[in-house]
Amino acid sequence: MTSFIKETESIKEAVTFINAIDVNKFSRLISRIIQKLHLKGERTFSEEEEEKLQSALSLDKQALSLVLETAAFILEQAVYYNVKPTSLQQQLEAVHLNPEKAEVFSLTWAAAGPELVEKLKHNTFAPKKLQYVGWQLNLQMAQSSQARLKSPSAVLQLGLRNDNSEALDGKKKRPIGSVKDFIE
Repeated sequence: MTSFIKETESIKEAVTFINAIDVNKFSRLISRIIQKLHLKGERTFSEEEEEKLQSALSLDKQALSLVLETAAFILEQAVYYNVKPTSLQQQLEAVHLNPEKAEVFSLTWAAAGPELVEKLKHNTFAPKKLQYVGWQLNLQMAQSSQARLKSPSAVLQLGLRNDNSEALDGKKKRPIGSVKDFIE
């Protein structure tokens, strides 16, 4: 399997900060991140918690933000590629993460990964979903100037709904428009 974690400058910088964190503190940090990863639009830590984390992990605000974003990114990639824990550990060690920290990722992923994958399967990434498809086909067989005319015309109607399962504008069905396609 090709590596899904590319060794970019931000990954290198984050790995440096992660390697400096105590293993026990890092384990609790990763556990918290993986628990909250499926919640859209919600932060993993509040402002107050982040301030406490800065002092507990001896990181400034920017470094802590980079560590949190990188850890979340790694876990999101693990979900996307449905990677096995041992493969995750190998890939993290390949980008120079300490073996203990890579093992923390691996163990946390092995324990909470399948549940996270199931939760994320039910999330949508787009704010609107296709609710229905309507279509109509008309075939014009002749007209006054032509006796043998075959001119098909199709009308396709697509309806959307918001992510919160309500139809747009409170209506039962709301089309996004009709598309006429003349087939020759």
